[in-house]
Amino acid sequence: MSSSKKNKDQVRDTNLSDSGQERHIELREEELRAEKERVEAGEVRLRKEVVEETKSIQVPVTREEVVVEKHSVGGRRPADGSIGDDDEISIPVMEEEVRVEKTPVVREEISVRKQQVRDTKQVSDTVKREEAWVDRTEDATVRTRDGDWGGTERRSRRNSSYGGPERRVAGV
Repeated sequence: MSSSKKNKDQVRDTNLSDSGQERHIELREEELRAEKERVEAGEVRLRKEVVEETKSIQVPVTREEVVVEKHSVGGRRPADGSIGDDDEISIPVMEEEVRVEKTPVVREEISVRKQQVRDTKQVSDTVKREEAWVDRTEDATVRTRDGDWGGTERRSRRNSSYGGPERRVAGV
């Protein structure tokens, strides 16, 4: 506020008539108001990669074996055919062969979703507040409806009970 405006207000204040007119002064203060904005905080990617490992399984298999046994014949008996005839016996031998097949199967399923989580953040800043001061000169008398000029927003520099920061700095 310029000094000329301040002087004009002071002159008007001193010229209040006795007709009961009142003048008012507004006391203002700053309040903190928080606004929120959605910003990207990061990213989560779900992906898969192939990992190889060696696995072994036990598979029971069956195979055939030929058992050749020699037996003595009790006593001698006449033989069929003549000596030198080539007799041959052919016996097919079977076995189970293991064939490995790989088939993809679903082992697990992973789902991804987002959820809202409520949290509280403390924010701080410096705010300003206007307070009312009554300065008296000489023996000027100030009266209020409450009887005493005091309280959280009403301070008098002549009030010895006030010990606020301005009083300590001013040394009053």
